[in-house]
Amino acid sequence: MLQNYKKNLEKSKEKIINLAGDIYDAFKLSFDGFETLDATKSNDAKKMLKDINNRANKIDNEIIKTLALFSPEASDLRVLISYLKITNELSRIGDYVRTHTKTIKVQIANELDISVLKQNATAFHQSTLKSLQATIESLDANEDSIDMIYRKVNVEESKCDDIFSILEKNILEQICSLPEHAGEYIMFLNSLRKLERISDRSVTIVKLNYFALKGGKIRL
Repeated sequence: MLQNYKKNLEKSKEKIINLAGDIYDAFKLSFDGFETLDATKSNDAKKMLKDINNRANKIDNEIIKTLALFSPEASDLRVLISYLKITNELSRIGDYVRTHTKTIKVQIANELDISVLKQNATAFHQSTLKSLQATIESLDANEDSIDMIYRKVNVEESKCDDIFSILEKNILEQICSLPEHAGEYIMFLNSLRKLERISDRSVTIVKLNYFALKGGKIRL
């Protein structure tokens, strides 16, 4: 019985890590499309995210089945509760990335001039990628490494907040100087606003993994 339980737990963990990895790869591909103005990369990224929500739901169902069959002890129960919450966070992150891929396609199709925003937008994407990378690292962390990962993800989340504030101001200036493209700039801003939430949810996931490893209270 115990062997089957541990096997189920490891399978759930592996599937969550794969889910997070696929979201990371899709976002990186979307970012490459943004950098190179290649809409096909955005299309490919969108396809990679097609079944993200279904995959997250299947993982949740497997975790609930594990809870029902094996009645885990307190430490393992923390892990399973964390996994249930993490899949929801990953699903939302996948939605944000999917929305961003659509925005990049519109930006490329309309030849929207973002040259004055490019440097900060690139830094923003890179910091968001680092947040997601820290999320993946935390999923396979131990008690010794989770503190370092937690500090890392908080640094990137703070960077994302600061860079987004600059981008928001710059985009509003672009809208004032090019009002005929206001709609496209607003769409771009809304997409970046959703990307800003990725780093917030990355912090949440690392906190959940911290809780799974060390206990205490869930503070989200």
